[in-house]
Amino acid sequence: MDDPVNAVLFVGMSLVLGVASRHLLRGTRVPYTAALLVIGIAMGSLGANIDPDLLLAVFLPPLLFESSFSMDVHHIKKCMAQMVLLAGPGVLISTFFLGSALKVCFSSLGYHFPLFNCIPKNMQLFFPYNWSWKTSLLLGGLLGATDPVAVIAFLKELGANKKLTTLIEGESLMNDGYQVFTALNHQLSSICFSSGW
Repeated sequence: MDDPVNAVLFVGMSLVLGVASRHLLRGTRVPYTAALLVIGIAMGSLGANIDPDLLLAVFLPPLLFESSFSMDVHHIKKCMAQMVLLAGPGVLISTFFLGSALKVCFSSLGYHFPLFNCIPKNMQLFFPYNWSWKTSLLLGGLLGATDPVAVIAFLKELGANKKLTTLIEGESLMNDGYQVFTALNHQLSSICFSSGW
């Protein structure tokens, strides 16, 4: 789907299906966010091959704008320290623990766990991929950073505490802002190095 016309049609079809599901599910007990998940899985299984750079350029800016525009500045000031802790050390700790769990689950065990006495020492615990620490921590980092668009929508539907919503949304905005900064920095550095600067 490198063709820009197909990308615009995909975005338009996604918006129409989202609005239609919201309208059709208004009187039911089915959560809107769960319906969007099912629709997204169905659309993804159709074989839509979207360029990642196009996805970053089309979907991320409106999501970041909507999140930042709807946040209350006073709640942000109250929660700033907690958001920084969650976005910085919180993501690093989550990355380490997820990466460690993935290393144990996706590599062969060369050592013996007392909890798993029935498993031989050299047998794979779950999957026979034999991942390195680098690969495990990379996937842990991808899974460690949250993107709670559906969680925020669900919290708003439930009428949850505004401070909790601001905390989760602010942490997500900090992570996304760092990702956008890193992507732009990478693109600019590759342009500068390719042009001989």
